[in-house]
Amino acid sequence: MTSTQTRAEQREARTAALKAEAARRQRLRVVAVVAAALAVFAAVGVLALRDAGGGSTVDGAYHASRESFRLPGLLDDQPVDLGDYAGTPVVVNFFASWCVYCNEELPGFVQVAQATDGQVAFVGVDTNDTGDGAAMASRFDLAGAGFALARDIGQEPAADQWSSYGSQGLPVTAFYDADGNLVDFAGGMLSQADLEQRLKDDFGVDVDAPDAAELGAPVIPLIPRGAYELLARQSGSGAVVVDLRGADEFAAGHLPGAVDVGSDGLADAMAGWDPSVSYFLYDADGTGAEAAATQMHDAGFKHVYFIEGGFAAWVDQGMPTS
Repeated sequence: MTSTQTRAEQREARTAALKAEAARRQRLRVVAVVAAALAVFAAVGVLALRDAGGGSTVDGAYHASRESFRLPGLLDDQPVDLGDYAGTPVVVNFFASWCVYCNEELPGFVQVAQATDGQVAFVGVDTNDTGDGAAMASRFDLAGAGFALARDIGQEPAADQWSSYGSQGLPVTAFYDADGNLVDFAGGMLSQADLEQRLKDDFGVDVDAPDAAELGAPVIPLIPRGAYELLARQSGSGAVVVDLRGADEFAAGHLPGAVDVGSDGLADAMAGWDPSVSYFLYDADGTGAEAAATQMHDAGFKHVYFIEGGFAAWVDQGMPTS
């Protein structure tokens, strides 16, 4: 069992406990946040302190009101202030570019955000990110889907706001009602169906959105550990691991279950592949896999990933080989 898998199990156990507590409280899905205060700490001149007013207490834990939630912009200098959304429910999603399950859930969030434009506001917060969160947001066109985009604050990798929820993993999603109250909280990945159900239960909003799984997603980079875990999660789904190196390199060692297409055989191989399943591409060192993945995506393949750093990074990080 990997350390990440352990954290995933902890998140699932925590979610189950929160749901049980919500049922006890007349099915009001209000989560007791572990942290002593939901307050954004001072950084780059942006303050959201507990004594700024408007907070609430649930089971003795402090929750900052929407008016106290103010973060710097991710793509520009404009701050994201939840106080600007008075009268509108708000969904706040915390993500990071390295987070496998953030990448998995965002296509569904995009579809729901577009389908509920004018009824529900969506905010994305890049947190605890050692990579490029702005590039991730652009890859999914979160701004085009209506997301307001912010970055977390604190020392790099900045995560003060995220950690103030008592969070221990990513993704994390918080739901604020039209009056600015935190009414629901999800620690872990939400499927599109899960998200749509929460909007109905929390806000009374019925969602009619296209299925993101049918529409596909952008080409997604994965670190070796993320690719390993996602492949394990998709075991039995028909996912294909594609080796783009030469035959000699493949014979010397490759990812378990990989298909050898060589450095120039991808186009021919694609002709016989199912475009609806997932494909994980890697080369020797990560220099050419992204272009190959883009070629597949442009040809109509809906779920294409490439492994950053290629086979070399996979081996360096201790992942299994055949």
